[in-house]
Amino acid sequence: MHMSLRLLLLILAAGAFSWLLVLQIRRDERHPFVMAVLAFFLVAGGIAEYHAQSGEAKLGRAASIVAGRHVSVRCQGVLGKMVDVSQELGTVWFDEDGEPANKTDIKRDACDWAKAYASGRRRITMASALGVHVLAHEAVHLSGEMNEAVTECYGMQRSAEIAKALGATDMQAQSLSEFYWEVVYPDMPDDYRTAECVNGGPLDLHPDSDVWP
Repeated sequence: MHMSLRLLLLILAAGAFSWLLVLQIRRDERHPFVMAVLAFFLVAGGIAEYHAQSGEAKLGRAASIVAGRHVSVRCQGVLGKMVDVSQELGTVWFDEDGEPANKTDIKRDACDWAKAYASGRRRITMASALGVHVLAHEAVHLSGEMNEAVTECYGMQRSAEIAKALGATDMQAQSLSEFYWEVVYPDMPDDYRTAECVNGGPLDLHPDSDVWP
């Protein structure tokens, strides 16, 4: 669902619930404090949810470059993070025919890392490398690739494109990709690594170039 539509629905729901609280307070004068606290947490939760979803459009535009088509990014909300127990930082659903969805769902932390990078905080850290790479990885899935090891390799090579789409210079983008290759990739699970993912190897997207990844 488009962020503006979700925000509109959130505002309408908050307004309706607040009106119900007002009616309840009028009917039950004994618990106005409890009702006020509930209203406060509802509004605070709505504001937090809005901030969690902000910036999706920019991430979606960056992912679309790698996916080769228009796709969108759905950042996990506050409530979603509270009940989430899965390990994946991003997800793309494929149908029975192997066709990918038009959006990717990305965990709240990974979205925050990517949005922080887009906002200008481009120091090379584990968080910034993961935030940019997760977006690139899921964008490769959105292009139609299902194999995790291949997707990881292609995503790593295209992370620089994502970084530049988020505002980085060529040097900043390449340095971030190199950090991921040297620090993060060696410790990825076996399903996400392959011996073919090397400079000049079968999965090298630019075999005529010495630049890697």
